[in-house]
Amino acid sequence: MLSDSTPGPRTDTFWLTCLSLAVGLTMWFWLDLWLGGGLIGGDVYTYYFPQKAFLADALSTGQSPWWNPLVGHGYPFVGESQAGVYYPPTRMLYRLFDLNTAYNLNHLLHYVFAFVACMLLSRELGLSLPGSLLASLVFVYGWFPPRCCLEWAILTGAYLPWNLWLLTRMLRHRDRWSGWLIAPSLALQLLAGHFHLAFITLLAMAGWTAFHLIWPVKAENSGAEKSESNSERSDNTQEATTNKHRSRFTLTSQVAGVLVLGFFMAGIQLLPTWQLKQQSQRETSQSEDFNPAYGHLPPKYLSQIAVPWMWYSSAGELAGNLNRPSLLAIDAATNPVEAHLYFGLLPLLLILLAVIPACRGKTDTDRSLRLLGILGLFGLLYAFGWLLPILGEFPGFSFFRGPARYTLLTILAAAFLAGRGWDVFHARLPKRLVPLLFAVIFGLTVLDFSWVSQRITYAFMVPETPITLRDKSEVARRLKAESEPARLFAPGQNLVTITGIAATPVYLGIGPAEYFDPELTYPPDESGAPFGASFTDAQIDWLQRAGVTHVLGFAPPPGSRSELEPVWQGIDPFLNAAWGRREPLFLSRLSGSRGRAAWANSPEETADSIRWKDYSATSIDLEVEASSPQTLVLTDLQHPGWKVTVDGKPADSETIDGMYRAVEVPSGSHQVRWEYSPWALRAGFWLSVAGFTIWTAGICLSAKRSSLSTNYSQK
Repeated sequence: MLSDSTPGPRTDTFWLTCLSLAVGLTMWFWLDLWLGGGLIGGDVYTYYFPQKAFLADALSTGQSPWWNPLVGHGYPFVGESQAGVYYPPTRMLYRLFDLNTAYNLNHLLHYVFAFVACMLLSRELGLSLPGSLLASLVFVYGWFPPRCCLEWAILTGAYLPWNLWLLTRMLRHRDRWSGWLIAPSLALQLLAGHFHLAFITLLAMAGWTAFHLIWPVKAENSGAEKSESNSERSDNTQEATTNKHRSRFTLTSQVAGVLVLGFFMAGIQLLPTWQLKQQSQRETSQSEDFNPAYGHLPPKYLSQIAVPWMWYSSAGELAGNLNRPSLLAIDAATNPVEAHLYFGLLPLLLILLAVIPACRGKTDTDRSLRLLGILGLFGLLYAFGWLLPILGEFPGFSFFRGPARYTLLTILAAAFLAGRGWDVFHARLPKRLVPLLFAVIFGLTVLDFSWVSQRITYAFMVPETPITLRDKSEVARRLKAESEPARLFAPGQNLVTITGIAATPVYLGIGPAEYFDPELTYPPDESGAPFGASFTDAQIDWLQRAGVTHVLGFAPPPGSRSELEPVWQGIDPFLNAAWGRREPLFLSRLSGSRGRAAWANSPEETADSIRWKDYSATSIDLEVEASSPQTLVLTDLQHPGWKVTVDGKPADSETIDGMYRAVEVPSGSHQVRWEYSPWALRAGFWLSVAGFTIWTAGICLSAKRSSLSTNYSQK
């Protein structure tokens, strides 16, 4: 077991081996990312790059990235959370590097972090150095690479072994510094964006704490204790029991305290997300659009851990197979990436070898493995969706989709059992064969995970990534030259916004309910024609009311639609590359549209009487002139936090057409200003300040007590 008393050379060997392999494995699995390539496919260009492009542009210009006005009619950017606006590594990387490099480095560094964290936990639990290396390989590269289309998976999942390591040191060694580090570590995991794996981590930490409090590490009795009289032993036993209860209560309070501090420190992210949730499709009448059972693990797919070649043909074919009714499967959709669970074939044999010793063993390592096994079984049962009818009613369980994400606990348990299996196995071998055999097992497992991760994924590496061409977009160049901000109706939800142009329709996992209301969204296209080649009267009317100024399509606009005036066709260096298209794109101007701002009753007067002075993420300034009192419509989303003033005086912001902002303007010339300042962001900021203040004060007080205690003992 690695401890504070580990000799220097051994510690040096551990870190050298750990870091070398951690970095080396990222080069094996993600070489194109190291060489300047990138990921493409899945949600990378429709979800994550649109967020990161807006964040990078905001940071480079000094703007506050609280509201994203580019996706649809805007949404609370901080509240959506997956952008990780206040996550320190994200802010640092996107300030220092170009968009693609920052995205790649964030990805790669968290793989290194996850491997190192798993190594530390493995050694703390008593696995040998080779066993720890194997456990880290199984945990990191068995679960995360197939999910590379979900950026948050590695960014937040890497903290599971790290937080468990800190908690273990706190519980076993009463290491106060490890305990204090739990708070900022949990805060970082929450600030990273997606909260699901953080919630799973909290469940694991709760179980871990309960286990160590119920069955603490027992100290051996000394000879003096054995010679005590019965009466003395009885008194000592009673006193020990009382002290034990006090110690458990104190330790429980300390763990709960640092966890609460972690939530306080992440308040600047948590409160805006909570506010968005209250206004989202998950809390309104559109909640049926959200199914917590989506992304479960069908029981039949569990056979992938032993016979993967029977499943891993093509992602499309596999998705169809997984969604067919089967024995014990729940009635919900899923996909191969969410449902993926694979340990590696050789690690699976080692797991089987370790099960009996782990169940029978009395060492701390075996006791910890039994707890991990319980957590892993819980994760597997929940992944099947069987526990949803019970737990789905509780907070946290009802907020997220993807029950199969709980297999993160299963793969963690499997990884440590594989490491323990190696320790059991190599003890029976001649010492000369051990290094060679370990190298073979480790190397073949790397190849095994490489093969699997290339077949079960929606995102793939390419040596030349389209994101590097975003500044060369011809469509964006033309639209940015317009006299007023443009809004584009375009295919590839969110993708066009990477260029800095506002576009609709939208793609959001949790977003304002208006974007999911069938009464407010774009009428469905049932023509089957290429995007932009066919429009009904209802669709044109929606586009005009939504303030769409241009339409981008894969085909020329229909000649029957006089509202669409072709302005350009050709190959767009960025958009064509991102869509993988060689055919030209077609850009048209939409007449009769409100545009981004208009008079409710006289939209044709917009150009003459509404002048744009400033349009940014958090403020909009207009200079208007009305011949009579009128209603000014801004075709951006009405949402809590937006306040409007007319000539510097507060005015009432109204909602028009179910989702847009409007304000009454008297006759004459006026200055109209909308400004975004949500209460949740302000309250979250002060909550984070309070959390960091309490944490800092607690550390200082703890250090002072430790110093006084040391001085007293020396005297």
